Parts: sequence; structure tokens; C-alpha cells
Amino acid sequence: MGIVSALGAGIDAHRNALIDARSGLGPRTFFEGKHATEFICGMAPHSALPFSIEETAANRANLLFDVACKEALSVAGIQAPCTADIIVGTTASNFHGGTLYYQQMRNCAQADNALVAGFMPASVADYAAETNGLTGKRLTLSSACASATTAIGHAFRMIAGGRSSMVCAGGVDALCPFIVAGFNSLRLLSKTPCMPFDEKRCGFNPGEGAAMLVLESAESADRRGVRPIAYVNGFGEALEAFHHTKANPDGSGVARALSKAMSRASIESNQVDHVHLHGTATIHNDISEYNGLRSVFGDRLESIPVCSTKSMTGHTLGAAGGLSAVFAILSLEYGIVPPTLFHQALDSQFAGLSVSPVPRNAHMHCAAMTSLGFGGEVACLLFESANA
Repeated sequence: MGIVSALGAGIDAHRNALIDARSGLGPRTFFEGKHATEFICGMAPHSALPFSIEETAANRANLLFDVACKEALSVAGIQAPCTADIIVGTTASNFHGGTLYYQQMRNCAQADNALVAGFMPASVADYAAETNGLTGKRLTLSSACASATTAIGHAFRMIAGGRSSMVCAGGVDALCPFIVAGFNSLRLLSKTPCMPFDEKRCGFNPGEGAAMLVLESAESADRRGVRPIAYVNGFGEALEAFHHTKANPDGSGVARALSKAMSRASIESNQVDHVHLHGTATIHNDISEYNGLRSVFGDRLESIPVCSTKSMTGHTLGAAGGLSAVFAILSLEYGIVPPTLFHQALDSQFAGLSVSPVPRNAHMHCAAMTSLGFGGEVACLLFESANA
């Protein structure tokens, strides 16, 4: 695994933040001018990406994903050239560069063509593959905030179906003023650190980051003499098509995606020990996830520890599922349920939901994670511990 977010760069930084209940959220002013607006955001720190957002506007997503990619390949013991395939999930990619290019054009200035060099979403996969010597197939997926989860799920299907023996899969999104302004216009942003599943929740904090997993068939791992960190044993997805932006409050999409993942893994609901939720702290998403879980787990839901790490990293859009996957695997590896920071009082609509603002120790063998995206996309992954 490899990861970078507002918490810093690397697995160690994220594991320590999980244990220490540390948030990477902070204030950021994005718009110059008379009425500058300050938002609470999860921006990658200078220790992780030692350049300003303006300096990296044309390729910030490339640089973020490359940090995660290099760590994952190094941990996996993979050297270039490598025939692994690569699948990248993203929503905005290097969108900031295009925004600045447009501003220059509007101001009748000489626009810098370099700003749009990486504007196409597929540029991230191309950059990562060429920089790290990955010579296999390249694929870019964009299913809103479920993009990274879908990318990992597609990689799982490719390996399970015998079409690939090794796939590097994950997601990335970089902050930019256009994206922040868009979500602000939808009134989805919180002016304070977000509070998933809390009675006072009022929206999310935008964030940026990248995460990549190296998925490998058992046969390939045996040949290389490597031990897995965890197993992917199920993937499911559903499309609600309920609303352009709101999730279906009945949770039917979440229930279908989760049920498909469990069916693919041949496990029953009583074998799931932990659920890492999308948990955006928006009114509709949180209700949808809760109702979907209640439909699948029934009364047992009260004994299943759940969490959302959006209060640690911000909502990283297309990268969110990649970050959640890393956290879910860390939970299995170290027996720690991540905290849902800033949570104070459980909304009465979520009766019995086992959420806590502090990390909890728990013995876990199977963890599920969910992702929801605009347009009704829902995706779910199941991970199994590699510990004996």
C-alpha cells in the first residue's frame, strides 16, 4: 500500500494518526480578491508535497499519486520495468491547471499551454506508469466519489478472472478552487471540521490525497516469495439513479452493493467485523448508509464498530475509497478501529450505530468499506486479514 493525504505521506504517518486520533484538517483561503473565502480543508502538507497548490496546478494530481505509487511499489518489492497493469480512479484529476488556463484566457493574457497538459483524467495513469516503469494495461475510471473503490474492485475482478496477475489500483484527487466553489454552491461544505453521523452534522470538508494498492494473485505472490498484507475477497456495486447529488435515503443502493460483495466472498453478514463508512457528514449520505447497513445487518449492527475518517483527511472525492481501503486494512492489521473525530452526539436517526470519536481496540478478521458517488453510484469492498 501507499498513501498521501492531509495527514502526511506514507503508511506510518496514517497509522500513527489513527492511533493518536489526529486530524489533518485546517483553514485555507482559496480565492484572491476583495472577498476571500476561507474553508476548512484537508490539504497535503509541505512535508508530503513541498510545493504550493499554485506551483503544482498543472500536475498536482500526478505528483500526489506518484507519492502513493512509489511507496506501494517499494513495499511490494517491485522494481521497474514491471508488467503490472494500472487502474486509477479520479474525479477532478489535474483540474486546477485548466482553471488557471481559463482565467488567463478570460483576462486576455497569454495563456500557458503547460497548464492544460495534464488536464485529461487519464494523464495520471499515464504519468504513474511511465514514471514507475509499469508496462501493462492502463485504465482510468471516473464514478464520482466511488472512483477509487471501483478501480480497486475492477482490479480484483481482473485478477480473479485470470486476466491479470498483478494490478496497481487506487485513486487520486487534488484540491482546486473550482471544485471547492462547486461544492460550496451545493451548500455541502461545513464551516467547521465535519462531524459524521452527529446530530449537528452540516456537511463535509474538501480534501486531497492519493492511495494505491498492489493487488496480486496468490500464484504471483508465491513466485515472488512475498506475503500479503491482506486479502481482497469481495466487491459489489450498485447504481441507484435516485438523484443527481443525493443518495437514496432508504439505503437500497448501499444494501445491494454490500450484499453483492458478501455473496462474491461467500460470507454471511455475521462474519463482518467492522465497516469503514463513506461518512461524509452530509444529511442524506449518512442516512442512506445507515439504512443500508440496518437492512443488511439488522439488530447485529449495534455490535459492529463503524467509522468515518473524513474528519481526519477531508473528503478526497475520487481518492476517498483508496484512502478508506488503506485505513480498513490497517484496522485489520493492527486491530484498531479508526476514530470518527469531532463526533459528539449520535443523531437519533442512527439508533445503535457503534461510532466513537476515539480509536478502539478490536479483534477483526473481515472489514467492509463503502463509497457513495453523485448520480447514485455505490461501491463496496471486503478485506480479510492475512494474520493467522
